[in-house]
Amino acid sequence: MSKTRTALMTLMLMVIIVSAVPAQSQAQVAATVNGQTISLQQVADGALSRFGEDVLNYLIMAAAIEQAAQKEGVTVSAQELEEQCQQAQAQVEQHAPTTGVDFAAWLKMNQMSPGFFRQNIYLSMLLDKMVAPQVNVTDDMVADHYQRNRERLREPDRVHVAHICVSDKDEAEKLRAQIVEGTVSFEDAAKTNSIDPWTKDAGGDFGYIEAGDDPFQKAAFALAADGDISPIVQTRMGYHIIKRLELKPTRVPPFEEIQARLKLSMERERLTRLTSEKKVQIMQEAQIDQSLTVPPYPISDAQRALEPAQDP
Repeated sequence: MSKTRTALMTLMLMVIIVSAVPAQSQAQVAATVNGQTISLQQVADGALSRFGEDVLNYLIMAAAIEQAAQKEGVTVSAQELEEQCQQAQAQVEQHAPTTGVDFAAWLKMNQMSPGFFRQNIYLSMLLDKMVAPQVNVTDDMVADHYQRNRERLREPDRVHVAHICVSDKDEAEKLRAQIVEGTVSFEDAAKTNSIDPWTKDAGGDFGYIEAGDDPFQKAAFALAADGDISPIVQTRMGYHIIKRLELKPTRVPPFEEIQARLKLSMERERLTRLTSEKKVQIMQEAQIDQSLTVPPYPISDAQRALEPAQDP
């Protein structure tokens, strides 16, 4: 998928560039290397040669899904799409305090433009709606799943923490000293000083986390008692002060407590399987006629001289 994202973004950019240039001007110079020219057309041919088939396959899939949805009377409103995109973005941002990766950085890491991100969400929503009537998980199915998977449903140790994140280590040390001395409460310090937009207004409340190898997680689980304050912890986001609020030891939660959550998980699992099957069905039933001619990758005159001679 990463390859397709890169291909789509690169090739679409080349198509836009070349289509905006008159045909007689497509030999215009895109760059020079020690006096040797690289034309805009060479750039476009290179992108098409490397990524053309991947991009075409993606666009074919998108068109087939949209046509199938239209045939079944399935639509996605602008409001629905916007809400789903915001939810997906919020999930990424939720982990930013520990990963140091906000949404913009996440897009870059995954080689996605905002438009391509929205396109994928849109296509997923169409598929979800097409198979939604088949997603039927009953209460009896949930209860049976719980009984057969009790140990798999066991929750690990979790710790409820609050944190303050600042960009300067000296500032973090001063804040920690004030908190330990009692001259300022942890909650007030978080609201006033933390750079984490997702937790500062709640006094730094980060919720429950599980043990892991991340410095933030290690520091949180190293705290011995509720109310303890950690030393300064550095992550990619900045410098953290962590407060332990509560430790929840491992347990198998009662059925009534997780029934709704378990049902939702089973519905999502079923939805994932059904949408995958639906996409395969759509592509098998689509009448596709490909006529893309992929040009050879542009090579230099020096490399061309090394190529074996072609028969006339």
